[in-house]
Amino acid sequence: MPGRNRILVGVALSALALGLGFPAAAGELNPARTESWLLPDPDLHAVALRGQRAWAVGYWGTILRSTDGGQSWSYTESPTDAPLYDVSFADDDHGWAVGATGTLLRSTDGGQTWTPTSVTVTDPFDGSARELDATLFGVAAVSPREAWAVGDFGAVIHTVDGENWTAQVITPEELADENIPDRIFNSVHFSDSERGWITGEFGTTLRTTDGGQTWIGEREISGAIDDIYLFDIAPNGNGWTVAGGVGGVAIATSDAGTAWQAMDVPTTAGLFGAAVRGERGVLVGDRGVLLVSADAGASWRTPERPRSFAWLGGAVFGDNGLVLAVGEGGIILRSTDGGETWQRAMGHEPPPAAAVSVPEPARSLSQRRENAGE
Repeated sequence: MPGRNRILVGVALSALALGLGFPAAAGELNPARTESWLLPDPDLHAVALRGQRAWAVGYWGTILRSTDGGQSWSYTESPTDAPLYDVSFADDDHGWAVGATGTLLRSTDGGQTWTPTSVTVTDPFDGSARELDATLFGVAAVSPREAWAVGDFGAVIHTVDGENWTAQVITPEELADENIPDRIFNSVHFSDSERGWITGEFGTTLRTTDGGQTWIGEREISGAIDDIYLFDIAPNGNGWTVAGGVGGVAIATSDAGTAWQAMDVPTTAGLFGAAVRGERGVLVGDRGVLLVSADAGASWRTPERPRSFAWLGGAVFGDNGLVLAVGEGGIILRSTDGGETWQRAMGHEPPPAAAVSVPEPARSLSQRRENAGE
């Protein structure tokens, strides 16, 4: 596998000792230079797509870049070792990636280079200024200069100039429930400069229609518990919005988010990623679950796809039927027909069915995210 990334030397040597596949550039590994350390098949948590340009991020600061719609990928030098959980681009050049312990990276050249940014917040206990150290799970690029990011301990931060970030407090009144305000926010998405969503634990489905000046959390959920843990939310910009969560629960709204209805999905696995475009939807999650809908969520099914038990952490729609999904072990799946059929763009084929064992529970994405400081 081409490119550079970081990995513990012991893991690299173990892979070689076991006879596992390893990048041709492994000979360049120098224990004294961490920037030369290589990571084979890093877990990927999120993917972004604009035209033919795509970006994927994941474990140990991994950043991948594609210029041909996800057919081929190359590693980009990363300025961090922290796990990266989300990536978003406003256009071909301007984007952000976020991750563990307040990690926030910015690119202005299409993801070829990345610059780390520190965020100063006010300590709620003594009023002092300190650097944000909460893990950030979601980021949304609204424009080349404006973006939002969300994460653990109720973290919501916003920039309007692309460089300076300010913290925004979501009040209990805005959250509109009786749960703790310092909850985990897992994702943020904007369908345009005014309409945005934040989702997370306790069934959080915050929405704004004024560019984030105010947020509304009031909602009714039918067919699912109110406090469902939600991982991701995906609006299509025309009213239909889908959110996926633990236990195979997926909910949808068509009335701007006041009323939500549980959808009938053929899985009990956690649904970590959601993507919609028009009336088409994709849900991905644990145990290799990949579901598609062509009727605005009225029905969901498993499409034709490569066999895999690897969890899938994120998915995204592009233009002209292009869809990408990423996940465990560096797997990248690609569809050119709106999700009807999928091909493997990266990641190893699984062993024959007779040799497949049950995936190790500790490898699940949900446990990785619960222990984000790994």
